Amino acid sequence: MTPKTAIVRIFLFWFLCCSAVPVVAVADSDSDEACDAPDVNEYPPPPKSCRLLLSPRPSSSQDVDDDGDRKYGIYSAVTIPKNHPLTPLGGDLVLHLIDVRTSNEHKTAAHVENTVQLQKWKKYGYIQEAATSGHGGNYEGLGDIWTMLPGISMLGASRKRKQKQKGRPNIWASIPENDEASHPRHQSALAGSFALHYNLTHQVTIPGGLEGGDEVLVDRSGWHRKRALMLNSDDTAVNDGGSNNSKDDTTMSIDHLFSHGACLDNIYPGKSSNGYGRGALASRFIPSGSIVAPVPVLPLPRDELKFLRLKEWKKVTSFRKRLLKETAGGKSDGDGDVTEDELPLPPDMDWRQQLLLNYCYGHAQSSVLLFPYGVFVNYINHAPSTNEFSDGPVANVKLQWSERLMNTATTDLRSLTPSQLWEQSTPPEGLILELVALKDIRPDEEILLDYGSIWSEAWKEHSDQYPESILKLADDHTLEKEYSPAYIMDDVVTNLRTVEEQTQFPYPENVFTACFYRYDTEATTKSDTVNKGKTEATPWKMSLGLFDMTNLRPCK
Repeated sequence: MTPKTAIVRIFLFWFLCCSAVPVVAVADSDSDEACDAPDVNEYPPPPKSCRLLLSPRPSSSQDVDDDGDRKYGIYSAVTIPKNHPLTPLGGDLVLHLIDVRTSNEHKTAAHVENTVQLQKWKKYGYIQEAATSGHGGNYEGLGDIWTMLPGISMLGASRKRKQKQKGRPNIWASIPENDEASHPRHQSALAGSFALHYNLTHQVTIPGGLEGGDEVLVDRSGWHRKRALMLNSDDTAVNDGGSNNSKDDTTMSIDHLFSHGACLDNIYPGKSSNGYGRGALASRFIPSGSIVAPVPVLPLPRDELKFLRLKEWKKVTSFRKRLLKETAGGKSDGDGDVTEDELPLPPDMDWRQQLLLNYCYGHAQSSVLLFPYGVFVNYINHAPSTNEFSDGPVANVKLQWSERLMNTATTDLRSLTPSQLWEQSTPPEGLILELVALKDIRPDEEILLDYGSIWSEAWKEHSDQYPESILKLADDHTLEKEYSPAYIMDDVVTNLRTVEEQTQFPYPENVFTACFYRYDTEATTKSDTVNKGKTEATPWKMSLGLFDMTNLRPCK
């Protein structure tokens, strides 16, 4: 254990509790006021108008999960009919991890090991492959792209495929929206600091809809995709009926949910009233001292968010081979030969940081970050606790540990060292914060959290030094001509709905898909035809005039 790690054990969770903040820069704290959580029996109950709650799950439900024994689940407190949105006021953010280090190509073994915790998140269903998730990000990088869906998709449980009678998911998410929230990179210092993909909204898909007490079950096994392709032969009889097949061991009483759970829909995403682009707004009146939202968090080593573009690794490899050759026979701290893992980057290159860093809570003296994945909590913007020199906004919420939700855990993860955290073989859930109202919050009022003075100082420095050269390009639109955001390139794919998407959300009657056909006057030879089961595909090459409008016909 290094001295730095020893310090982490002392400071980690105390600082995170008092001042857990998104870390464009790390956070600090001068007070432990935010650490004081009420006794479990003193918690104010969720509002009776709450539609969705996060609650500990019964052990019988945990035994049939598809991605580990999830200890917490999402439950509906009201009836939500089929094809209706689970959260009618908006949807979740979508975050992408770019060029993730998962193989040894252009990388050293140490760098692959630096994604161990992220790979654990993926193993337990907290991360998906961008190429198969259908939520964009395909053009964010040339290497492996992973997708994170904080909110409903990450919080909800999923059932094992073999659980035929109770195994179908009961919600499905369509394609998210994507834009720069009126903060393009040639105009705003905020550009690049937030997710471009947002409003991922889930629809109820189960016949008969969700009823009060039903658990929300997400689709991580591709059930809806298989059904659209008529591959769910074993589930057809069970899932085409009118009853709700997600009941039995997944159903909780309404009284139990309001006694042990926390409301998930006190806030909703919308336009920030303080010029931040997107923000989180109050969906109802929230009295001072009430729980605004639960904030489950996943622990992560800070180093795992460092990355390089795939092409940059070639330069790194060449530089390190040359450096190894120059230092051949040298020693490292007197312990042995210099290894490639100990070598630095080229002098003109720095580590990049994943966008995920901007959504994490942390502290300068901690090597551990906490990523919040509660519903809509990542839309919350910053405001100082006090504003003595202006009439600007001030924070109206604070963070504290959720003793109500965490008192069911067998192990208090706050007592573990970082190394003990990383050695856990179970799903990485169990740490839960909560946002508490510092004042009465009116409906539609923006929710604001004090990120801390270190963050504020770092943001001021960044905005003051925002490159003038970038701003100059706005005058002649040079940047717009030379730069095309990845989310725009994603539109090439996402504007065309898959078979699964068209099953749930068909095109309007005046819209149909069409294909470009090019007919060859020469007869097709037998060698040109590829037999793929029941389908015959004839390969063709790009040729002049292929995309002429006269060749556009309905797809068959």
